Amino acid sequence: MTAEIGIQTLASRTGVSAHTLRYYEKAGLMIPLPRDRAGRRVYDEDHVRWVSFLLRLREGGMGIAQVRTYATLTQCGSDAARDQRLALLEAHRDEFRNRISRLAAHLEVL
Repeated sequence: MTAEIGIQTLASRTGVSAHTLRYYEKAGLMIPLPRDRAGRRVYDEDHVRWVSFLLRLREGGMGIAQVRTYATLTQCGSDAARDQRLALLEAHRDEFRNRISRLAAHLEVL
């Protein structure tokens, strides 16, 4: 069984505020999230890894709608969903590489 952690611990371990974590949940970006008897969110190491991954996607320029699509596909678990997730990440990677090339060209001018 994985150790349960609270929202403040998750916030401190990921560098994301508790407010943002609640927003991620409301926006449909979080993996399934159980609650304890008092109704408090219960996180574990999977959530730490997931939030860290979300941060990489967001910091890399992926929009909320695309991240939501990725999160939804992750929960499907089918081969087709896996293929769609891979295609989404590959498209994002290609876009990111293009952005790096454009920024490198700008840097050359400076």
